[in-house]
Amino acid sequence: MRSQGHAGQVLITGCSSGFGKKMVERFLKAGWKVLATSRKPEQMEQQGNLWILPYNVASETDRADITRCVTEICPNGLDCLINNAGYGLAGPLEALSETQIRQQFEVNFFAPLLLTQALLPSLRKAKGRVINISSVLGFTGMPMQSLYVASKFALEGLSESLHYELAAHGIQVALVEPGGFRTGFADSMDWAAGVMPDHPLYHQQFEGYRRFLRRVSTREKGKDPAQVAEVVLELASRATIPLRVRVGDDTQALYYIRRTLPQQIADAVLRRVSRHILQAN
Repeated sequence: MRSQGHAGQVLITGCSSGFGKKMVERFLKAGWKVLATSRKPEQMEQQGNLWILPYNVASETDRADITRCVTEICPNGLDCLINNAGYGLAGPLEALSETQIRQQFEVNFFAPLLLTQALLPSLRKAKGRVINISSVLGFTGMPMQSLYVASKFALEGLSESLHYELAAHGIQVALVEPGGFRTGFADSMDWAAGVMPDHPLYHQQFEGYRRFLRRVSTREKGKDPAQVAEVVLELASRATIPLRVRVGDDTQALYYIRRTLPQQIADAVLRRVSRHILQAN
């Protein structure tokens, strides 16, 4: 069993950019053996102790290849699995195509679920841990992002259940809930591809939300995603880990609103925030 503070072997998904890229850098610097999945391996630099796995975690065939690689590279078991791969889908529910709806869940929920399932024998062997990258939207709703929010709520429910289910097996499970960080998340957003309802209010809200995201994505003072990578490394290195870790002032503020204020007051505050987002200038 890996002792506290001792570098081990980690699989990180979604490593081309954002949190995944920063986590790869930080774990390598700390002396870990890193297996990193990426659908764009050309964006990654090959270096010592790094195995770049050019696979798509949403593909059944690719997940089988990932599992085979883990078995071959980590014969004594996998110390840590970090389910980071994911993306955002935006738009009113009426305008989302069924293909988009299903794909959002394939990548953000079913892929980490099935990859975790496949790697449990390896994680059990090493008494490892699973760290799922959720979001501030894993515990609060957001207009125009209902499917992204739903996929993260589902990931949270899965993770909490596994946190208790796998404890007796020596496998620890945790959620990391980042707020807004400089990851390019807004720039890579998938937008509604269905038919926009012929209703002026929808168009007004949709354009307001687009303006809000453009404003957020162009801020020069966005928080460095390296902060999240540092938190994840610290979790992976500890002897025992909590179920949830919230990262960012915005996440902490929203958690306070959702969990501390009376429900009616919290709802009133979040309604006002939602109106501000949908009417952004």
